[in-house]
Amino acid sequence: MTERSYTEEEIQDLTDRVFLLKEKLEAGKMFFAPHLADEFRKSFDAIRLRPDGKVDPRTVDGRIRASTLALMAMKQRDDMKNSASLQDLQEKYFEFLYEQLGWLYDQMVHHKAPPHAIANHFSEQADFVEKFSSFIPEFEKAVKDFWEVAGEISEYHLQDGQQLKSVFSGDLFPAYDENVVSTAGLYIDTIVLPCPILRIAPLAKVLPKAEVVRLLIKHVLTAMTYRNLATANVSPPIVLVVPSRDDIQGRGRKELVARAEPAMVKHGNRLFGSSFQELDELMEFCNGLRSVEDVVARLKCPERLLFDTEWGGDAAHQLRKAMTKNPALPGMAEDVAGHQVIGACIGRMPQAMAAEDAAFQFGGSPLISAPTSWNYYTWLLEYQGATARNQAGSLEACHVARALTAEAGANLEWLGNVPPESVLEIRKNGHAEELRGLLSNGLSDLLKANPDNYFRTADQVVENLDLAFRKHQRELSEAKQKKLKLYGIDVPTCLAVGGIGVAGAITGNVPLQGISAALGAVGLATLKDIKTKYVEIAAADKARRASPTGILFRHLAK
Repeated sequence: MTERSYTEEEIQDLTDRVFLLKEKLEAGKMFFAPHLADEFRKSFDAIRLRPDGKVDPRTVDGRIRASTLALMAMKQRDDMKNSASLQDLQEKYFEFLYEQLGWLYDQMVHHKAPPHAIANHFSEQADFVEKFSSFIPEFEKAVKDFWEVAGEISEYHLQDGQQLKSVFSGDLFPAYDENVVSTAGLYIDTIVLPCPILRIAPLAKVLPKAEVVRLLIKHVLTAMTYRNLATANVSPPIVLVVPSRDDIQGRGRKELVARAEPAMVKHGNRLFGSSFQELDELMEFCNGLRSVEDVVARLKCPERLLFDTEWGGDAAHQLRKAMTKNPALPGMAEDVAGHQVIGACIGRMPQAMAAEDAAFQFGGSPLISAPTSWNYYTWLLEYQGATARNQAGSLEACHVARALTAEAGANLEWLGNVPPESVLEIRKNGHAEELRGLLSNGLSDLLKANPDNYFRTADQVVENLDLAFRKHQRELSEAKQKKLKLYGIDVPTCLAVGGIGVAGAITGNVPLQGISAALGAVGLATLKDIKTKYVEIAAADKARRASPTGILFRHLAK
């Protein structure tokens, strides 16, 4: 067997790696399992140098080579992280958005209009749509070029961070009137949002120009409202815009659809009580279901025939609505009801898998506010034989985040829309853990009993917040009574008593001083008492306002 020859470049690379290994060993930054330590030391001691000071590659075995490759990868990762902070990257990203579309944002602020109103206005102007559409490819390329570098650095920062993370999925971008920081941000440390430009620009291939312009303006303007939160000097960051690898690399849906095929088949089996093995079998079966009645007659699990939770109604109602609203997939007929069933499988299951992928990429849990998308995500986990704990995320975090987003418009509507600035204040004041404990109280036992019961844990989160609100209101009421007593009842009498004392001190009138002392003795406060009590009440009031619940519920009094 001939001995392998090495180029000088390869030898230099190996030398650099071996000396990096030596540096880490000497610094005590490498640890080995007891049964591996001796063999590794033998391999390391066997390394020899050439006369020129470079490593002799013949003396470096596979154990050392593998270790040095891993070390070099970690060093490169650290070097990339050290090249830019998350805050630096967010500032650059938002700076670019404001340079390009700041004039639109200024109009939105000036007219006090929501993003969708601005988007609707401009997307109805034909000349504007043509000009803006021609600008989109260049806009997309510039953003993609930025994220090809910044995305990897951001990913490393997030993966290495130990904070609780949630990755927004299930829609193009969060709705303007549902700031995710105001809900999930009460529990989650860092919320990762997608880049709306990379999400929407590719839709130009399938949607009319006016619709692409409308969506892009609407969601980019919404993203721009997160600037102050994303660039805030707080660690860990509250919210970040960081696209997934798939969004950056522009991967098509083909790979995702192929990976989601087993889940699609299982969904079809659940719907019809069948035992399909391949997607083609399911498609062939659905081809024969021409009418709504044909589909409904074969359903064994009608509650999973879901197109949009907002439509309400039973399976038949959902399907009829879909046939009038949803376009058929290429190669499928709009008047064949079974094709809508296939369309839901092919559209929803890959989307749910993309949510799972993005969460795993950043080391977090999916944050899915859209009810329909959430249902399909939980069904995907069921078909995979997994629970909703997510491979990289916290089960408890997933449950609380889901409860806060799902209940914000229902059982937590009384809470209102917590100003994002309040969440930032809670974080800066160091109250995040205290608030997290309040929200998750009592969840551990529920999760042990049934880790997939999101309805019960949502009820518990609602109850926790309700109890906290009632306690806060009670404390405010008690504080108010103390102030009323201080200012409304004791104050006039105390002022009189204090006046007598002052007069006695000035005039030297002993009887007056005696009266003052006597009045004080029977329980009426002196000026000194008022000052002391006022300071105490003011301190308690200040502490209450700065507490997590004080900040959280502050907007309700307005």
